[in-house]
Amino acid sequence: MQILPPTRILANIPVHIVLSTCVLVSAQAYSATPLRAELAGDFHETVQEDVAVSGSVVVGVAATSALSGEATLAGLVIPASEDSICLTVLSRDGVYFSRNTYRMPDGAMAGGGTLVVLPFDGTKERDLISHYPLGDLAVRASPVGCEQSSGTYLVATNGSEFDTIDVLVNAFGANAVYYRTADGAEADCDEFTEGRRTSYDYRCTIPVDVLGTGHRQLTIERERYGRPLGKVQIELQLGSAQ
Repeated sequence: MQILPPTRILANIPVHIVLSTCVLVSAQAYSATPLRAELAGDFHETVQEDVAVSGSVVVGVAATSALSGEATLAGLVIPASEDSICLTVLSRDGVYFSRNTYRMPDGAMAGGGTLVVLPFDGTKERDLISHYPLGDLAVRASPVGCEQSSGTYLVATNGSEFDTIDVLVNAFGANAVYYRTADGAEADCDEFTEGRRTSYDYRCTIPVDVLGTGHRQLTIERERYGRPLGKVQIELQLGSAQ
């Protein structure tokens, strides 16, 4: 991955649309035994070959090791929310999509270091999902029911400690995507060059030690032949959520 200089000068920059989200993650806490969340209602999923492109720039946010069919089927481990978690799973080829609400178990405390596992037992597409390797599934978890909207993302893991976080991006025609931390560190995001890229086409792999601890701002920028296409600003919280 190419490391860009701390400052990038962009000429004739238009007014950007900035989307603010909050990501909660604890890189040290994932060794704790998670509690089992409960699926609220029926399990919802679809499989289709002709799919619409995702309307979001940021499609998934998770530990790098959690973005596979194997990790999803085993049950993703996520920081607890106040009441519910909405988990969206979307394949890079756009064929598989699921969106389900989970209720928090008794004893789960949001912001207190509690972890919950989201069981994926309800799927009828286990064989299909199991064939998606690392990077081919985007997972996105919000601390609300799926009937609500939220700009907060809870970072999913496979239950083990991790060194990097992946932000999966739909570039919408951009040919350059990069991220910038609040401290000025920058790096290019990697383009998926093989296979279908219906849902997302770039991956920003960000070392946890580059982000630091506590609340951190992260900006995802997109360009097309040097012309800015807008940026997405994400607020990350590393360490125990307070």
